[in-house]
Amino acid sequence: MLRSLRFLCPAIFLPLSLIAQRGDRAGEVQAPPPAHIKIPPAPILTAEQALKTFTIAKGFRIEAVATEPLLGDPIAMQFGPDGRLWVVEMRGYMHDVDGKGEDQPIGNIAVLADTDGDGRFDKRTVFASGLVMPRALSLVGDGVLVAEPPKLWFMRDTNGDGVADQKTEVAADYAPTNNHEHNANGLAWLLDNWIYSANSTARFRYEGGVKFTRESTITRGQWGITQDDTGRPYYNSNSDPLRFDAVPSAYLRRNPYFSATGTAVQIVPARLPVYPGRVTPGVNRGYQILDKEGKITAVTATCGPVIYRGTLFPAEFRGDAFIAEPSANLVKRITLTEKDGALKGANAYEGAEFLTSTDERFRPVNLFNGPDGALYVVDMYRGILQHKTYVTSFLRKQIEERGLADGIGLGRIWRIVPEGAPSAKFDQGLARADTATLTAKLSDPNGWMRDTAQRLLVERRDPAAAPLLRALARTARDPLGRLHALWTLDGLDATDRPTVLAALGDGDARVCAAAIRLAEKFLKPAADEAVLTRLIALASRSEPAVRLQLAFSLGEARTPVADAALRALLVAAGGQPYLVDAVVSGLARREAVFIEAIAREAKATSPAVTAAVTAAASAAMKSGDPARLGPVLAFAADAAAPAWARTAALDGVERSFSRLFDGKLIPMNLTAEPKALVALAQAGGPEAARAEKLLAALRWPGKPGMGAAAAVKLTPAEQKLFDQGKVQYATLCAACHQPEGQGLAGLAPPLVFSRWVLGDERILASIVLAGKSQDNLVMPGLRAALDDEAIASVLTYIRNSWEHTAGAVTPASVARMRTMTAGREQPWNEDDLAEFARQMGGGRGQRGPRKAN
Repeated sequence: MLRSLRFLCPAIFLPLSLIAQRGDRAGEVQAPPPAHIKIPPAPILTAEQALKTFTIAKGFRIEAVATEPLLGDPIAMQFGPDGRLWVVEMRGYMHDVDGKGEDQPIGNIAVLADTDGDGRFDKRTVFASGLVMPRALSLVGDGVLVAEPPKLWFMRDTNGDGVADQKTEVAADYAPTNNHEHNANGLAWLLDNWIYSANSTARFRYEGGVKFTRESTITRGQWGITQDDTGRPYYNSNSDPLRFDAVPSAYLRRNPYFSATGTAVQIVPARLPVYPGRVTPGVNRGYQILDKEGKITAVTATCGPVIYRGTLFPAEFRGDAFIAEPSANLVKRITLTEKDGALKGANAYEGAEFLTSTDERFRPVNLFNGPDGALYVVDMYRGILQHKTYVTSFLRKQIEERGLADGIGLGRIWRIVPEGAPSAKFDQGLARADTATLTAKLSDPNGWMRDTAQRLLVERRDPAAAPLLRALARTARDPLGRLHALWTLDGLDATDRPTVLAALGDGDARVCAAAIRLAEKFLKPAADEAVLTRLIALASRSEPAVRLQLAFSLGEARTPVADAALRALLVAAGGQPYLVDAVVSGLARREAVFIEAIAREAKATSPAVTAAVTAAASAAMKSGDPARLGPVLAFAADAAAPAWARTAALDGVERSFSRLFDGKLIPMNLTAEPKALVALAQAGGPEAARAEKLLAALRWPGKPGMGAAAAVKLTPAEQKLFDQGKVQYATLCAACHQPEGQGLAGLAPPLVFSRWVLGDERILASIVLAGKSQDNLVMPGLRAALDDEAIASVLTYIRNSWEHTAGAVTPASVARMRTMTAGREQPWNEDDLAEFARQMGGGRGQRGPRKAN
């Protein structure tokens, strides 16, 4: 049965059964590396010896600032405002290939200090010890957030001895405990004053004292999270080296019946080429992915990204991404360019990398900007990188034959700077700075300085800060200083109307876009006319950042004037990336008014306008609300409406249906007869046949020939599964897929009348086992999290709730699919599933109609 009832989004647990090795695929031949590949030894090197193994980009040098025994098994770090370095030590991780001892309380939060100012840390204080597999920290207020799965703690030192003596539980379900490659981490305080994590659906905001506010958000990547100068999050996972949120994810929840794009946007292709400095046989699928030289050719373990925002590197490096790739023993640089609202990335070097090592034990797992403008590398220095959950027999043999399990408890922090740069100065004086000094630091050219000054101002909540920040927002010479001033005011809940109005006129697009977003405070509950007038006037600006934010923010006003401006903006700039989705996401319960108005106003149709009409019509139909879908259907049937708009609306109506694997529409229930659609079908003409097709898939009370859908009668054993599944769904699934299965845009797709839920139970079980990716959302596989009975229970519940009549799923059926899909590592995508369904001869499923919902 179920091991725990607390985690599903995204939860991964230990498997109940093994093949030969947990990562092995049934029937797969794992040949050893070819004899011609000469594998050098992997001795344990001192930091001084390891320095000689590095090859770094021309003009740079690398140096150690902390090494064992001062620290061990470091996985994350953060510089404090006083220059001390806080380090997470995951000392229980993979002591051997079987991962023995992971349950032991030997993890630490260590604090390193440079007492003599020579640029190397020489003093260690253990702030918190006795932790089981800690994985993240964040300095907040007078304490530290510490992630020790499953808990998120707020730890404080109340007597000044440098050791935590008080801890308050912030979250009991921050992360699962059974798979340390796939759970929450990061805890990064971003520009909007929220603390975000990778691999998590929760964000936190500090309210002072020991109080935090929690909100749900979208899941982001696997390990590590960072931001650029405008606060956009960046993250990655394994073979997917870099994604970012082009739009603030909070807007995605405005309309649960519309899935907007703009988050988890892929910047560079998956499987991006890599160029290691040595052969890399010690990787999990080495029998498949090594080239003739014995090297991996594409990223497979990317993690710990950082956007360089420091001051020491040449100007062309600023804003570029650096990515850790511990399987290849390297750090990759990705150049980023933004044009017309689209961000693109590429390898910075052809056939080379920013940093490589010939030392197989060099394991860069996290990268950070520093207070001195340098780039810092957290090196977990060890032979075993892969967690036991995924180790193959091939990798086990590599580990055992070459002694890669030796050398546990080591680790280094490396500093990268241009040649000729001075030694590190960690303490930049921020801990002692007064409010006026911190306010001035918001204009510092170093991103770490700006971020830390903003955080300290928000934490201290000094009433004297607000007037200084308001002045800076207007007068700072550096636009980034004005930007940080605005967000610091927001963090202090001190955003005022005059400052926002002034910032709306800022010539810098980044500042103006932030002011537009912050102006939403003055649009609700009733729109401030002066603010709204200024917002509407901004539609004449051409910068993509301004137009995109305007499309989101005007939707918050919900007034006829604002909606008219939205339509005008769509006509003028709808071809810009994500703008159509920004507009439609804000139209909840106003779709028909929008469709009718844009059809009148658009002088000529365009792909963007057509797409917006289709998306709005689909959202209205999916809602199942007669007040929303009735007017849309009436418009589609109105012969006086423009033909293009009627066609686009009908496209949206048809898109709202789920489909089975053979493409057939899954019947939808309405609460009343769709008279407008009936009339359209009877009127003849080009749309009549289409209307008839849609009517055939719709059900409503009193429809001729339609009887009530017969509920599936469950056997006592099936009813037991259903009852168990109901409890498990509420505990495990509802946070993401929502209590009634309607899903949440940007977080999880709907389950209600999903073709996957109502289709072949074997396909559905395979999705739960291996996971699924769709629309930039990734559900992790739960093969290791849930046993066969637990999966069967949840699936039986969702297939027989919400007017579903698809029948029960048995544990035996899940067990068969567990065996059949044992070799699948990656989540399914739509194409994979379609092919799998054809191979399986799918088609078993829904036995009755669905209701619009």
